[in-house]
Amino acid sequence: MRAVPVLLATALLVCPHPCGAAVPDTHPLVIADFDNQPAACFPAGWKTRGDQTEAERVYQVASENDHQFLHAVARADSVQIGIPVAFRLRDYPLLSWRWRVRELPAGADERNAATNDSAAGVYVVFKGGLGGFLPRALKYVWSAREPCGSAFPSPRYSNARIVVLESGTEGTGTWRTETVNVAEDYRRLFQSEPPDPHGIAVLTDADNTGSRAVADYDDFRALAATSADAVTEENGRQAR
Repeated sequence: MRAVPVLLATALLVCPHPCGAAVPDTHPLVIADFDNQPAACFPAGWKTRGDQTEAERVYQVASENDHQFLHAVARADSVQIGIPVAFRLRDYPLLSWRWRVRELPAGADERNAATNDSAAGVYVVFKGGLGGFLPRALKYVWSAREPCGSAFPSPRYSNARIVVLESGTEGTGTWRTETVNVAEDYRRLFQSEPPDPHGIAVLTDADNTGSRAVADYDDFRALAATSADAVTEENGRQAR
């Protein structure tokens, strides 16, 4: 992964039509589900910071059994794409999504700058200092080798924290649902109160290892802490 990938946040902050919610309730706030989008195309509404041609090569909407999702294939690539959001973290402190890793980047390890690739990564981006040009980010990954539950600073960007949700080949090829408490993770890893998020981004990359990574993403939702979906998904995760 190239240095400072979360600078995509500067593009997200100026997007005039962010996903948002005016009235908080216990129903999920849908951020992205890729339904009703044309297959084999770059996802509508998503932005990239960098090479658009590369992004369109890596990320495309795919269809399987009449279901649509974001499909990513990185061949020694590193390009991040994201979508702006606007909701109050105090009302929706949880983020949920589904992902499926099909191929892990060979030799990757997120702790080391020289091998900092992830088969699947989901960022929550927050406005930072200097007018937003130094954003903070939480990056949730499916790691090739770091153990589940690990959390550490990014070796390439000091304002990012990496949290390992899945690890290794167990479960590859199978959809997994993740539900994370963004507010609590921010407090724990940055030792401060979280601002509201400004964007969600994804990154499947394999540039540092010169290898290949393949992953799928779907059903990004913000959840109230008391929502039935949040309770059900958390119980399911603990039972795994």
